[in-house]
Amino acid sequence: MNLQENIRRILREETDYLRMIRRRIPHDDLEREFEESLDMSTNIMLRNIKKNGEDAMSLKRFIDVTISILIDGIHHELYSTIPDEYQWYDEVQETLKDYYKDRIKTKYRKLISEI
Repeated sequence: MNLQENIRRILREETDYLRMIRRRIPHDDLEREFEESLDMSTNIMLRNIKKNGEDAMSLKRFIDVTISILIDGIHHELYSTIPDEYQWYDEVQETLKDYYKDRIKTKYRKLISEI
């Protein structure tokens, strides 16, 4: 019975992508990578506005860019610890979007108000 409970727990953890990420990446490292990705996406948006006279990117695009940069930063830790046949990228991306969306929205609204 104990073995079955352990198997169920492991399977549940592997479908809880936030838990999976946190098990592989220390909290401080994840936060540092997030802050760096938020800074980079902010710089991309501001540079495009200044250089090309473009409108500010949409909130959806800002979130996508920020999370894409974040995943690039943590990719090695995830890729090196997840089996090759495991399809994780899309689920991890959606999980991180959901987890960080409020902080990204706050930054975006602040940027838009300053432009």
